[in-house]
Amino acid sequence: METIIIHPKDKAELNFFLELAQRLGTKFTSIDELEDKELLKAMKENLTSGETDKESIMKTLNNILNENQAPYKNEG
Repeated sequence: METIIIHPKDKAELNFFLELAQRLGTKFTSIDELEDKELLKAMKENLTSGETDKESIMKTLNNILNENQAPYKNEG
């Protein structure tokens, strides 16, 4: 099955697409929901492993914190 990504121009357009998908009986999820599910899955797996991979956790946290931020420009 293929996946599409739609970038609505505003909240009204987002709601339109969500309602359309719901009426068509199409499954849908947001990227935020997907990321939350994957994080929860990783956390549950870690509970049973007995080990914590600090580098992996720090990389994930840094990626989350740095999303949608303007690139750094050294003005000096």
